[in-house]
Amino acid sequence: MPPTIASLLADRPLGLRLLTSEGPAGDTAREVRWVHTTELNDPAPFLEGGELLLTTGLRLGDPDFDLEAFLSGLVRAGVAGLGFGVGLNNATVPESFVTAAEAHGLPVLEVPKATPFIAIAKSVSKALAAEEYRAITEGYRTQQELVKSALAHEPQRSLVRSLVRGLGPGAWAVLSAADGSVLHSAGPLPPGVELVPEFARLRGGSLPSSASILTDSGHVEVHALGIGKRVMGFLAVGLLGRTTGPDTTGRQILAVALTLLTLGVEQPTKDVTVAELTLRRTVVRLLLAGHVDAAWEAAGELRVPLPPEPVRVMRASARDEDGAAPDRMFALEEEGERLLVAPADYEGFTGGVSDAVGYADFGRAYRQAGEALATARKTGKSPVYFAESGSGLATLFTDQAVRDFAAGVLRPFLDTDRSTLLPTLRAWLAHNGQWDAAAAELGVHRHTVRARIARAGELLGKDLTAADSADARMELWLALRVRDGE
Repeated sequence: MPPTIASLLADRPLGLRLLTSEGPAGDTAREVRWVHTTELNDPAPFLEGGELLLTTGLRLGDPDFDLEAFLSGLVRAGVAGLGFGVGLNNATVPESFVTAAEAHGLPVLEVPKATPFIAIAKSVSKALAAEEYRAITEGYRTQQELVKSALAHEPQRSLVRSLVRGLGPGAWAVLSAADGSVLHSAGPLPPGVELVPEFARLRGGSLPSSASILTDSGHVEVHALGIGKRVMGFLAVGLLGRTTGPDTTGRQILAVALTLLTLGVEQPTKDVTVAELTLRRTVVRLLLAGHVDAAWEAAGELRVPLPPEPVRVMRASARDEDGAAPDRMFALEEEGERLLVAPADYEGFTGGVSDAVGYADFGRAYRQAGEALATARKTGKSPVYFAESGSGLATLFTDQAVRDFAAGVLRPFLDTDRSTLLPTLRAWLAHNGQWDAAAAELGVHRHTVRARIARAGELLGKDLTAADSADARMELWLALRVRDGE
């Protein structure tokens, strides 16, 4: 549990004492998200909410200090409570201070002189760290449970129940078909929640799509499920008594559940072959969403291997492959394309191949492989590694319009000695205009490089070293890349 006013009062070594009364005016169940010390007349602008504000009351005797304004500002800032240190500026907490704070609904804690403020801060920090660790471990445990639920006898029902358990007390969920009919539900469903209008609104939109609504019973989210452009179902999730959605851990749990349910509504058949294909799709989508631990868990359930890092992602046309995955490598084939995840040193790639990455960068590698595949299809080469594809520029190089553009940019050099000017331009641009680096690559003196770049500028009618010549340098670089690719 996160630290609260009550838990700090129960921490006996701190010796704190509650001076305000229990009830709405002295709610000890308030969560404490941080501890802050102040002696300012108005600290509210520097607060984020949820703080236990500590003070010694230094400003109480200041004629410019307005106690009502001070307390009103703290209420607007959303502080959890006030800790008043005694034995320094004040022997005791003034009764007028306690009465005014109680009227504003702020609990006041007496902090004895023997308790340094930093001890309270350390206690809260330790409790927050323990809560964060608990949330992470519980979140991971719930993700494991969700993956196992996806392989249960009734996967959709099991997933909805596991999701509600993972989101905690007061959570509820409804899984509906595309027409709005309820398939499964779990948790304390509140009366009077209208979901059909939200289904209708999302049904006409693009995927992924969702909506958040605040009802009398609490926060509700509705998510459309489907792949491509077709909505195939809806998931509604509610949190009773809450005005905001799930916390960070809850949001991760919900993301994994949405991925698994999306695949479930897409293909609910119980055929074993389809089940394995669905699980492989699940692994890929979890990796693309950044849920690496859940992806490993899903891959392990049916012994679908994910090779150890670093890996490369390959994308190729399915017709170019024999359909058999190499040993100890992850493969997925759908919609005419084959995906392969293999050790970085594998030599049997075809199509487009990414850089070597860890699984945390899977999404980037997936996009790289797609760009490299586009280059392979344009040029007829295979495999094409992303590093060789010009970061996507090479996909343009076979277009006649681009070749004409390159020829136009380089035309001033056609009637001169290109044997020195073009290589010098290429080296100088590749080294971002650094004279020494370009000279070292060419094996000449840097003054020679300067002279050649000046000559190139004369032919173009531009000073290539000027700050406002960025467009000219960019056009030259592209033109040289096109020329190199021909």
